[in-house]
Amino acid sequence: MDRDLELQALLDTRRRIAALEILLDELPELFESRFRQRLQPLLDQQQQLLRDNADLKQQLLLNGADRGLRRRLRLLPRPVLQPVRTDPADAGALPTAVSAGPTHR
Repeated sequence: MDRDLELQALLDTRRRIAALEILLDELPELFESRFRQRLQPLLDQQQQLLRDNADLKQQLLLNGADRGLRRRLRLLPRPVLQPVRTDPADAGALPTAVSAGPTHR
């Protein structure tokens, strides 16, 4: 009788271990998904700021900014940024939690 209980306990433990291993295998995908969800609003905001910046520079140039300012605006380096990818097929090209480095908690 004790042997049957021990065997049943062993089988239950093995099932729990198998279930935990499945969950453990899903963790990296879960963290990546969460990271992308949190990153997307920041990428959207960055793109909006870049558009706003370009619009403001254009307004300054069109509104007759002095020649020195126009020259400096043209000489400003353009940011080297990757476009925001919204196509799920391109999702692998987005920064990942690993490539982005440590995050704040």
